[in-house]
Amino acid sequence: MTTTVALIVLLLLLLTLLLGAALFHVVHTRPHLAVPLTVAMVGMTLMATCVAGIIAR
Repeated sequence: MTTTVALIVLLLLLLTLLLGAALFHVVHTRPHLAVPLTVAMVGMTLMATCVAGIIAR
């Protein structure tokens, strides 16, 4: 694995951790936003994975 790919993977993991903590906070403070935010985060995660795959290619 090249250094660039390793850095991209590390940044994606940190972003996932940050977004997971944000979702946890929102679910407990505003439950009615849980589903839309979860769907949006899943979409962004899929897009980020595709971008990382294209860059790593």
